[in-house]
Amino acid sequence: ALPTLRRYSASMTEDEARRVLLLQSREAAGASAHWSLDDRAWATAQAVAAAGEQARPEAFAVARATLALQRLLPRDAQARRWLEHRVWHPAWVLLAAAAGGLVGLLADQLGPPQQVNLLAPAVWAVVAWNLVVYGALLWPRSAKAPRPPGLAALFGPGSDSVGVAPLWARHAAPLTLQRLTLLMHTAAALLALGLVAGLYLRGLVLDYRAGWQSTFAEPATVQAVLALLLAPASALTGIAVPDIAPLRLAPGAPAQASAAPWIHLLAATLLLWVVLPRALLALRAAWRARRLSRRFALPLDTPYFEALHPLMRPGPPRALQLLWAAPPPAPPVQLLDTAVGTLQSPLLLLRSDQGDELQLHPVPAALWAPAPVPMTGWRRGWRGWRGWRGWPLRDPAQRWMATLHADAVLLLTAPGAARPAWLAALACPVLVLVDAPSADAPQLSLQALDDGWLRGGRLFQALATVLPGDPRLHRLAQAWRVRQQARLDATVQVIADSLGRSASARVDVTPAAGDEAARQALAQALESESHDSTRALRDLLGLAAEASPAGPVTASATVRTRVPEGRSALIGGAATGALAGLKADLLTGGMTMGAGLVTGLVLGALGSAGLARGINAARGTERSFAAWSNEVLDRLAQHQVAQALELAYGLRSELAAARLASAWAATSPLAATWATRDARAEPGAEARRLSQALRPELAAAFKRALGGP
Repeated sequence: ALPTLRRYSASMTEDEARRVLLLQSREAAGASAHWSLDDRAWATAQAVAAAGEQARPEAFAVARATLALQRLLPRDAQARRWLEHRVWHPAWVLLAAAAGGLVGLLADQLGPPQQVNLLAPAVWAVVAWNLVVYGALLWPRSAKAPRPPGLAALFGPGSDSVGVAPLWARHAAPLTLQRLTLLMHTAAALLALGLVAGLYLRGLVLDYRAGWQSTFAEPATVQAVLALLLAPASALTGIAVPDIAPLRLAPGAPAQASAAPWIHLLAATLLLWVVLPRALLALRAAWRARRLSRRFALPLDTPYFEALHPLMRPGPPRALQLLWAAPPPAPPVQLLDTAVGTLQSPLLLLRSDQGDELQLHPVPAALWAPAPVPMTGWRRGWRGWRGWRGWPLRDPAQRWMATLHADAVLLLTAPGAARPAWLAALACPVLVLVDAPSADAPQLSLQALDDGWLRGGRLFQALATVLPGDPRLHRLAQAWRVRQQARLDATVQVIADSLGRSASARVDVTPAAGDEAARQALAQALESESHDSTRALRDLLGLAAEASPAGPVTASATVRTRVPEGRSALIGGAATGALAGLKADLLTGGMTMGAGLVTGLVLGALGSAGLARGINAARGTERSFAAWSNEVLDRLAQHQVAQALELAYGLRSELAAARLASAWAATSPLAATWATRDARAEPGAEARRLSQALRPELAAAFKRALGGP
């Protein structure tokens, strides 16, 4: 059997609940001039110190509210007035009794002066109305207590301005309903007593006569009706119902018979049918109200309370249980990075930091048998009393069904396939995992479940539609998002480090070996780097090592050639010297005897050599080297991201490549980073710098490829 999660409700007094809810209303409104975030943290720390680390949630909540209000109330006059206002006073019961008794006493229920009309006294109206009330109380209704109308008006002036009145009205509705019920029953009982008192007080000082008149009723019919209505009163008082035939009055004729026996019978009827039941109902309502006031049930498993402190999350880990309904042999389906097929034992899919668990439970194999076990039928014969007790058949599947408690069902089925018959007996929502849409249940397609990391998000979204407001689901979804973000960050880190090393790698070109040797050495280094990156990614994801594929880059590296300083000096010196000597000879008429030419050659050579050295220093080409071009690095980055999408998120290689190509073409995220490469920097430091710059761009590329913003 799967255990059922029950809501955790605190048992505190009414006054304690008022303080807790007043503080909640203030903190739910956010920081204000009266209560800041620092005040909130202070109250939590003080409550932990006062209540202790092993305190129960209600003790912690009450201690925190008591300490917090010591600081809040002096600042907030409206909150102070609301808390000081008395919600309930026992004197209200006395006022209701006095009002009911006075109305009954003053009511002119005897009709015409000194005459009792046996068919139309107010007594019968009161009895009939009370019988209607009793029927309404016995009528089946929802267990949830209705909220009395206008309840917020009971909580004093200005209460709505602090936002606590609606909150209190919602949580105190059962208690308030019992108190209103107490007032109603008390007033009704005293109203009947007032009528009885009026009957006898008027009978003491006045001579009343009884009679009856009717256009249609015959004496026999009237006698039978009155005998039936007054039978309980007659049995109680010992007074027989008198013969009413002589009491029939002609039009305008006065009544002649004494009304004393009728007054006794009517008073006893009121006592039996109104006063006694109403008094018992009033006592029952008073007992319930007192019990609710002393043991106020305030749910503490709400997001507000659970966010205060771990003390507000009591008990063992709370499990959100999903039933895996997959007929064997079931194809494996990825659920939260776990391959689930034919399940034999419960499987833990996810655990939050707060202790919540997402569990997957199997269906007994007997329920998938070709001849399904009938889900009805009870033992008969001499053991029929077991059927009355709800004892199911001995079949294990039926016993499992009788004790099953699950939050939702994940039904793995083929399009158009009929649902299993036993599924209708489960009182829990069903999520259908099919490729075709389902009109009567939230559906997840198998293709969507295999479509990247968002499959987990889709599962939580579907669960949220059938389990709205479940705090366990909210915390588990948050834990899943944190885990996925950590995986994404770690994956991006591995790829960024690898790309940084590849982008900063360079091989010097030697005159003896030539350019092609440098290119081959760089390609071998890239091949090794690619294998190391794949192995690191598999280790990170916990995947088994496999044979590494061929290198991702087939293009040759780009050779950046050093500008030769000697040749530049020779060419520049010759050209500059010739021009300078020619100019000097022309200006002096040949008197320099070639000195201008020599001087120009020296100055030109020095200038050209300096310029070439400056160019090499700016380009980082003090010596020629081979490196990867921006285009090659871009292809390398796409290859590694696509590989990570396949390994980390289960995308098929074609789908990963197609998605990434679309995302890459739209943004070209790494072009600016490649342009910042500095060939003059030390390779290790440059690799670290490039890795840091690549991380946010690679993370954005991942999210776009996975369908995110």
